[in-house]
Amino acid sequence: MIDNQVGRRYAEAIYEIAESADKIKSIYENLNTLMELYKNDNEFKTFITHPLIDIDEKKKVISEVFKEADEETLNTIFYILDKKRIGNIRNIVAEYLKIYYEKNQILDVEATFAVEPSEEQKQKLIDKLTKKTGKNVNLTIKVDRSILGGGIIKIGDQVTDGSIRKELNALKRK
Repeated sequence: MIDNQVGRRYAEAIYEIAESADKIKSIYENLNTLMELYKNDNEFKTFITHPLIDIDEKKKVISEVFKEADEETLNTIFYILDKKRIGNIRNIVAEYLKIYYEKNQILDVEATFAVEPSEEQKQKLIDKLTKKTGKNVNLTIKVDRSILGGGIIKIGDQVTDGSIRKELNALKRK
């Protein structure tokens, strides 16, 4: 809970800076890369969190790792290091993406079907959901053969289960 609040606070500040510098996407991509490094590379994680390694040495390494990054992006990463919030990078990136979706009226939708839908079916679903929600839909498709047919749509915490498996289970209970 507190990590989410910290992530949200930092993400809001970083997003504001990114928006004013017109670097929303590049800062997100570099923060995401930093998060992946922190999460998957134990050597990097140990180095970047080690209390006896000087902050300037850490910044030098970050500058090398992100040598293609612009000044705003590097300053953002340095800010996270200076404030000792690298441990919150996952929350910061997640909240940053949420802010981006909120500001751009984008809705994440996860749809699970027994078989992969055609491009035409995907587009129809996107169009229907866009019309229903009034937001741009970012659709993720999953295939789960165990649902037999129909589909399950998940929008945020709301799940609409129209699968045949659910119907069969309901019939069994009756």
